[in-house]
Amino acid sequence: MKKFLTSLLAAAMATSAAAFTACSQSEKIDISKAKTLADLEGAKITAQAGTFHETARSQIKNVQGQLYDSFDDMYIALTSGAVDGYIAEEPTALSVCYKNKDLDYIHLVNNDTGFTASDEDTAIAIGSKKGSGWTERINPVLAQISTQNRMTLMEQIVRANADETIESFAVSNAAPDNTTGTLKVAMECAYAPFNWTQRTDANGAVPISSEGAENLYANGYDVQIAKYVANALGLQLEIYAAEWDSLITGVEAGTYDLIIAGMSPTAERRAVIDFTDIYYSSNLVVIYKK
Repeated sequence: MKKFLTSLLAAAMATSAAAFTACSQSEKIDISKAKTLADLEGAKITAQAGTFHETARSQIKNVQGQLYDSFDDMYIALTSGAVDGYIAEEPTALSVCYKNKDLDYIHLVNNDTGFTASDEDTAIAIGSKKGSGWTERINPVLAQISTQNRMTLMEQIVRANADETIESFAVSNAAPDNTTGTLKVAMECAYAPFNWTQRTDANGAVPISSEGAENLYANGYDVQIAKYVANALGLQLEIYAAEWDSLITGVEAGTYDLIIAGMSPTAERRAVIDFTDIYYSSNLVVIYKK
């Protein structure tokens, strides 16, 4: 009997411990005071599936929660309380927090207090089909854009994403009087402030050429860079909205000429497509609800 009662008590304690653990994992963790990556241990932190952000997420010890397919889904999960935070590039955090004052982001520094990330992981460049020659044509164009103008453009884009009117972007040039062809550029059109979808041509937005996207426009940092490149090369710009996982296969198949979509030129991606010089760099951050 004593042995039976001891076993019963042990089972009950184990059940209680499991219930406590499950309860603890479901509770919201306040990450607002986090100063280092270690401070995020056990929190529900999500990231976009299929990106380097997913790899960065795995660096958080005992991380909880699930991955999401889009930034819109992560935003909803955060504002609804389903997650404690989500990983993004710092410009994304600036844009999101500028529009929603209930949100903020943790100021970590890559390879110091934050995620272990290479320069390629947190930089973005323009992708194209291997051997297509686009890299050689575009690099001289990108070289004309100063570091200061790149930073100013991002500040302007954050404001434009909040529906503020921008009279003139820091990175811009005149459209050619006559074009010699088209430049088909693919992006998600759903990754603000790099690219997003809007219903008007406000702030220099470009019509989306994808089937079923009539009367929709793309804007963002990537769009303005795409306009600058197309104008400099004397080409007519066409923007196509595509799922993230289909961007690389799209340029490989020749469906699109370029990927200008906040894409990092990682070694894995360089193995299958070409990349230009970097046109923006930033830190990885974690956005949270105050």
